[in-house]
Amino acid sequence: MALTTACTVPEVIDMARRAGLDDVADRLDYLYGLPLDGDDPMNPDSARSLVSFLTRHHRELPEIGITMGPTGYVSAGWKFTEDDDLAAQFLPSGDVRFYYATRDTGTGYLVERVMGKSKPDDMLKRVMPLVNSSM
Repeated sequence: MALTTACTVPEVIDMARRAGLDDVADRLDYLYGLPLDGDDPMNPDSARSLVSFLTRHHRELPEIGITMGPTGYVSAGWKFTEDDDLAAQFLPSGDVRFYYATRDTGTGYLVERVMGKSKPDDMLKRVMPLVNSSM
């Protein structure tokens, strides 16, 4: 079920600023302003889902990287350690598609991989024990 919002992307950017997420607001503003070459514009429900999630959880997460795919959905990535990465695509429905991977520090081999689709908070509940066990 899609979020029913009448939000525009500029309103979502303002929502991020009001939450004290100025770096996130700046990045969304930059991505929103990029000229498009056949791609869909930024989806406001996807951006809103990201900002809502970060409003609740930004203090427990490392520095974020934000991108936008050709569908207009916003994606975020976090590097917890040298070997622990989490990527999530924020869908207009309020769900995320996510991928978490960790590598053995000594060998570089992938030792843990978790992927799926869930609510953002459920993703975090699933991934954080794995991150904490590898730190």
